[in-house]
Amino acid sequence: MQYIAETLNAAFPAVGYKVPEGTYLAWIDLNPLGVDMDALQKVLVEEEKVAIMRGDTYGPEGHGYIRLNAGCPRSKLEAGVLA
Repeated sequence: MQYIAETLNAAFPAVGYKVPEGTYLAWIDLNPLGVDMDALQKVLVEEEKVAIMRGDTYGPEGHGYIRLNAGCPRSKLEAGVLA
């Protein structure tokens, strides 16, 4: 989780991702970036093969968030975060 925070915050300081307490799910708020979530999902899931879920899948409170499962080998996590 520390790797996710360091990598994302270095590339996108506006995200300001903080390591959560006791979970392997990274809820990443992309609202500050104004990202087109449909386009992002298409690129990450279909092209880069990064398994994310859009936050709005879980309700309106998740609008603009993605959920990244960090419970995987470090090599997969690195490939996914750098995609």
